Amino acid sequence: MTCRFQGVFGAMSFIRLCIYLAILTTSSQAAANNNNPFNKAIVVTAGYDINWQFGEQTATKSVKGTDGTWYHLFYDGLRLRLRLTGSAEDSQYGARQFEDFAINDVQVDGKRLDVFQWCLNNQTKHNRFLEQGQTVKKEICQNLGEQGTFAMRLTKDTIAALETGNSLVYELKPYRTTVKVKFHIGDFVQVNNEFKRQQEEKLAAVRAVEEQALAEAKANARAAEALAAPAAVAAVPQPKVKPRARCKIGPPEGYSSIKPIAYDCDNDAARINAQANIDLKVEEIQNQHKKAAAEAERKRKEEEAARLAREEALRKEQEALAASAAVQAELSSDIAKKMIAVCEKNWAEGEHRCYCQKYIEYAPAEIRANSKCD
Repeated sequence: MTCRFQGVFGAMSFIRLCIYLAILTTSSQAAANNNNPFNKAIVVTAGYDINWQFGEQTATKSVKGTDGTWYHLFYDGLRLRLRLTGSAEDSQYGARQFEDFAINDVQVDGKRLDVFQWCLNNQTKHNRFLEQGQTVKKEICQNLGEQGTFAMRLTKDTIAALETGNSLVYELKPYRTTVKVKFHIGDFVQVNNEFKRQQEEKLAAVRAVEEQALAEAKANARAAEALAAPAAVAAVPQPKVKPRARCKIGPPEGYSSIKPIAYDCDNDAARINAQANIDLKVEEIQNQHKKAAAEAERKRKEEEAARLAREEALRKEQEALAASAAVQAELSSDIAKKMIAVCEKNWAEGEHRCYCQKYIEYAPAEIRANSKCD
């Protein structure tokens, strides 16, 4: 009886010990997960209170993260571009620069955009995320991490999804921590409406210039006809006792700056001369209008040519920067790998060197940064 009692007691103690160890292990794992900062995504939200800022056929919505980084969502009717900068200005010169910039996902109302999935499927090496330094077929998506920029060309279906959606979410990994940037787009349909309004305004201005040119051409034709075939005026006998009557010829409608010319009513030569003087002044004003319109059109064409030249220069500059950054990133990556390998040997011996300070994030937990190395 005594031996049996001891056996049962020993089994129960062993079971209790196993349960205790299981609970302890589970709690430790949960605590480790909760204390790991790299498992927590940073969320940046541009809510209903942030409005679009409009330019000429462009719209931008910007929001600032807790670390001081600004996220600018740019749309021009053809593409979406997300740029990370250090200031409130959406400028390439203030853009953040990354070595390992990753785009994990782009969703509207929780659903991945079809164009983003297409880019994943057509990336050169893998389809898990859009990686900096990799290319996408036809450049539908461009991950320019060295310029803090990610751009997507849009399809009609994508634009329709944006117009009917409420939220646009980018899941990024510019650092070791994931960042989710959420933009409220319930007002996106207003953006395209504003673009249409701008287009209609430009079209109306062009039509007004054309109509003015047509009206001036008709006025010139009427003036030419009047000079070529002046209407005959029947002579009216005047009593010799009365003074000569005076008549006036005024300018046509729309030329109020021309003063009327007076002449003797019974003097046909004076009337014809007065009419010719009026017509000459009308023609001078019309020529001035034509010159002004031609000058305005010339300036418009020059400005358009200059704008296209600037865009082309900027595109070439971006391509050159992208190519240079890709080479530098590859060289820097190889150097970093070699230096980390050297530093790991020192760290394994419990030592830290100043030349390893730059790579301290890869060191074991017991290795601390040395302020003297800064």
